[in-house]
Amino acid sequence: MFVLYLDEFGHDGIYDPSDPAHRHHPLFGLAGFVVEAARVRAVDRGFLRLKRSFFAPEIAAAWTLKGVRPERFEAKELRNRRDLRFTGAVLDLLRTERAHVFVQGVRKTVGPLYKTDAVYNSRVQAVLRSFEHFLRSRGDGSTGQGIVVMDQRGHAQDERLLASAQSHLFSGVLPGGKFKRIAESPLLVPSHWYHGVQAADVVARCVGQVWRARLCGEAAYRKVEELLGPKLDPLAFIDSAERSSIYIR
Repeated sequence: MFVLYLDEFGHDGIYDPSDPAHRHHPLFGLAGFVVEAARVRAVDRGFLRLKRSFFAPEIAAAWTLKGVRPERFEAKELRNRRDLRFTGAVLDLLRTERAHVFVQGVRKTVGPLYKTDAVYNSRVQAVLRSFEHFLRSRGDGSTGQGIVVMDQRGHAQDERLLASAQSHLFSGVLPGGKFKRIAESPLLVPSHWYHGVQAADVVARCVGQVWRARLCGEAAYRKVEELLGPKLDPLAFIDSAERSSIYIR
């Protein structure tokens, strides 16, 4: 059994660099990692150790001021050297636990023709297809089964996502037949309770900045790409048809 943890990267709204109200991220997508269920505990405990090591002052303050346990503390930035080192350490942890990074994203069209729900649902469906293909490569029986765990959003948004994902899982047709390996519709959970989703969030932030440098040529993110790109790229799953689990178009 494998578990795929996912979170968003970029921004899901309209992008227009000429409009101050919509100068958000030029990319949008889903990113995270898949790991064998037997290694989930190692990722969970390893991620907690990294948080305690890199964010000890913030964790102590969150506990003292708000009663937030270390397990529920979330690091939400990628803006300084410590954040870069932490992200690199998380990618190293995923490599050690034989995880693979999965990404499905788009470079957004400029202006009002961009439709959030349509793009979001298409990326969810794309990552489900990619995950199914990965699971088929892992053999039959329980060794080739998997579940998807995603960060929840709002109730209405989550219902639309689940409707699209469930419809695709039950009616979508892939090369070689219908979906057979993904056990059920994605599980949507609050990230502060799950280290796997928190780690997926770290991966997603990294992906968003690395590909801003690669696809958009933004110099502000070149250093992130130089430092973290070489750690991120080898975590992709490359199947026999030379397709990568990291795909941003």
